[in-house]
Amino acid sequence: MSYVSAAPQVLGLPVATLALIVSLFSFAIAVAALIWQIVKHVLDGGRVKVYLNAAILEPDLMLSTNHSGRFLLQDDAGAHSVKRGRALELAQLVVENPGRLPVTVHSPGLAFSGHGKKRESIVPRLFGTNGAYGVDDAVTETVVRLEPFGRVAFLLDYWAVTSSILKDARKGRVLVRGKVGVGGRGNKPQMSSWRRRWLLTRGMYTAIEGSPELTPFAVIWGVMYRHLPTREAAEQDGDARRGRPITRESVLFVLDEAMSRFDERPARDQLEAALDEIAEKHGDLHPSFGFALLNSYESLDRMDGHLTEWTEGLLYRKRR
Repeated sequence: MSYVSAAPQVLGLPVATLALIVSLFSFAIAVAALIWQIVKHVLDGGRVKVYLNAAILEPDLMLSTNHSGRFLLQDDAGAHSVKRGRALELAQLVVENPGRLPVTVHSPGLAFSGHGKKRESIVPRLFGTNGAYGVDDAVTETVVRLEPFGRVAFLLDYWAVTSSILKDARKGRVLVRGKVGVGGRGNKPQMSSWRRRWLLTRGMYTAIEGSPELTPFAVIWGVMYRHLPTREAAEQDGDARRGRPITRESVLFVLDEAMSRFDERPARDQLEAALDEIAEKHGDLHPSFGFALLNSYESLDRMDGHLTEWTEGLLYRKRR
């Protein structure tokens, strides 16, 4: 007569079964720990959130922003400043660091797609503010260190680059998103929301609702403002041979007086001669408006059909 020993049991379960359960439980804990490490790396590592907003900057006076992300600006007081040549229409790029570690961001700009060509990324001209706008203050540095939960804003001159891209777009349109490079993330930029992308079509020239007419002064002033140095930069240059060069801060008055001499759009060399004469009267011994005026007149040509009369909004002419 033979006897078979019963398998040893613990808590009523065979030891082999219990060992298998313990092994599976340990494996589940290891997988959960690995997933947590990955999640923690994503949460704590170099990740940023990017937002693209339409904005209006009246230098040293006002910054108006549509924080919804839509390509739209209300036709209000800020828009009135754009139309009469006192403010610039820009794109605000906001970058936030929601992680628990510092992160470096660089190359703030715009990504263009959907225009029949390979996606393009451009870093346009940046405008800074004077520290009076709180969290919306804009910097001009292209490399910024963000502390945990930190934020930085940039103001991008998007129309200066978008106009040429739309001109060559095969489909007559382009999709625009904000983008920024992140240190340690390689060449792949972090983008603003695809759902809130901007759709711009050929012929568009403003985000102001109703696409109102602009004064010729606004168009020319906007181009010249972009080309000229600030007063601070001109003082740092310190070239005594220039005398007192015309700067962004003073071109408004010089341009207004020069344009007021004409009842309708003059030839480019006529306006340049008037600008040179008035600039010399203000102390600029070697004025140079040629290239800026060339770009200004090209902009006037693109805006044909969307401009007011030549003399609209000229303050100097009203005082004559």
